[in-house]
Amino acid sequence: MLFKEDAVARAEANAVRNNAAWYRWTHDLVQVSGPDAEAFLDLMLVNTIAGLPVGRGKYTTMLDEDGGIIDDLVVLRRTADVWWLSTLYGPHAVRWFDAHKAAFDVDYRDITQQVDMYAVQGPNSAKVMNALLPAPVDGLKRFQIIETSIGGIAVSVDRGGFTGELGFEVYCAREDSAAVAQAIEQAAATFDAPRLKTLEVYVRSLPMEKGMALRQDYKGLTPFEANLGWSVHMDKDFIGKAALERALAEGPKRAFVGVEIERESYEDIAQNEIVRKRGVPVGICRQMIYGYTVDKNIGFAIVDAKKVPLGTRVTIGPNDSPAIIVEPKWC
Repeated sequence: MLFKEDAVARAEANAVRNNAAWYRWTHDLVQVSGPDAEAFLDLMLVNTIAGLPVGRGKYTTMLDEDGGIIDDLVVLRRTADVWWLSTLYGPHAVRWFDAHKAAFDVDYRDITQQVDMYAVQGPNSAKVMNALLPAPVDGLKRFQIIETSIGGIAVSVDRGGFTGELGFEVYCAREDSAAVAQAIEQAAATFDAPRLKTLEVYVRSLPMEKGMALRQDYKGLTPFEANLGWSVHMDKDFIGKAALERALAEGPKRAFVGVEIERESYEDIAQNEIVRKRGVPVGICRQMIYGYTVDKNIGFAIVDAKKVPLGTRVTIGPNDSPAIIVEPKWC
């Protein structure tokens, strides 16, 4: 839980927004390989994966047969036949693949325990990375991954992150993790860029301010209801496509929105608290957190698309905390 008066959390958030900061990122990593890896992933994911060049990546969602989001992730093509999936739910992805592998000549495994990853985020993150690496990263494109080194240690670096700022992710072998962390710390110190220690700052508060959600926030929604229609390529086959076509014909039943608590004190709103309009349930609050960049208690909610347009005043939770429905992005 974060509070307005939490000086440490505020300083960490400000470092990412105005300078740079770094932290060990708690993600999962699934490696997919084999002759049919491209075709298999193109069927599993809604974004077009076929033809993605080596060294490039994409954001995408993965759906169940009912068209509902079961994961959102970044897919990176490492070689012609080897792909990495950066997700928070590696074991779930492996089980889903098991259920749909069929006759595909493909192998996949959770390699989270073999590969560590550090995130360097913020407007000055490129300066930190340029002090670390033998060649500058200024020309790196979003979701582009390269092979390089830090102090003679082989690492992979991609331009990405979960803060909405310019950022980079450093992948290394688990046995090299301590040495890589030490090198990042030394380079970051040159720019007064701290190591973040408050999990809720870099997993919830910073991402939410920029409209970046977790899978649990999207659970059960179609990509179109979750404002992710731009990532769906309906001109190819993928699991859940038929259900998605039906949902599009019917129109959205739910909307993924932002909520702001309309008073100064922090409101302890638990996940899935009821959202009410004039006392009538119209949705659920997915999560609520304090946003230090915007100095507000903000959150995500899923509401009735027809009954709760933007600007609607509602109440949330057992104390009927007053709130307003807004766009799910604050800065």
